[in-house]
Amino acid sequence: MKEYYDILGLNQNASQEDIKKAYRKLSKQYHPDLNPDNKEAEEKFKKISEAHEVLTGKQKPKNQNPFNQQRKFKAKPIKLVLDLELDEAYHGVKKRINYNIKESCQKCDGEGGFEPTTCNQCNGHGHVKQGPFAFMCNNCGGSGKIFKSVCYTCSGRGLTNKITHLDLELPKGMTPGTMYTYPNAGDNIKGGVRGDVYFVINIKPNKTYQLEGLNLKRKLDVPILDVLLGTEKEFETLDGKVKIKIPKLSEMNKTFRLRGKGFIDTQTNTSGDMLVTLNPILPKELSSIEEDKLKQLKTLPNFN
Repeated sequence: MKEYYDILGLNQNASQEDIKKAYRKLSKQYHPDLNPDNKEAEEKFKKISEAHEVLTGKQKPKNQNPFNQQRKFKAKPIKLVLDLELDEAYHGVKKRINYNIKESCQKCDGEGGFEPTTCNQCNGHGHVKQGPFAFMCNNCGGSGKIFKSVCYTCSGRGLTNKITHLDLELPKGMTPGTMYTYPNAGDNIKGGVRGDVYFVINIKPNKTYQLEGLNLKRKLDVPILDVLLGTEKEFETLDGKVKIKIPKLSEMNKTFRLRGKGFIDTQTNTSGDMLVTLNPILPKELSSIEEDKLKQLKTLPNFN
């Protein structure tokens, strides 16, 4: 990954905001429209674009061989739960997410102190040997240097807390548990590589729908007489209005399956269904006329 940072003129502790700023500046400088017939500028622009896509998580690096030494010192990832409304998950959504990270202290440039000198216990190696074994130096914390004065801003840690943000463009059809990774958008680490951020999708409970896999389930209130006599019922879905035909003498808990009206998995291009179960509604009170009519019905063969 280091080569991508080098292309943008950044170090590996650069934030997502730094990456975007560097990309905007360099892409303007080397854009083919501003450098016609300049092959070098065109190639440079391609490399700049690739670096930006990789470091913002939109594209996988062409060479995925890991830099083992860098990976060992990569900060732990930040895992966040992203709560979405059902319609946001269904249609896709743009969201700005604020979260806390550990950032290099600006007062001491992430060093943790001032006026560094070589550690007198490890002689600047960052580790001490005991027989055939090597252990991290406790005096300098493995950095190989100590400071005459500790930075009061970060208390010698080299890191401070910072609120940052990501502008997310989430696709349609997200289901609970879906995870999105944003490389190098998390915590900084002293002497190491910035960590990643994981967003795990959680969909809030919805009053109307239940999500099961890619299927949406709901109940539809229908007056009891419409269930007996049959009718057409129009209602709103997450994707516009639909109409179903309810046959007469339908079962009280009859379920209708609306093909393709559930969630869409854009990766496999498959759609779930909507399962609509009738919920017959009884009147809360009866007038004397209505009660007499029902009593008359009760004397007929099909109602006793």
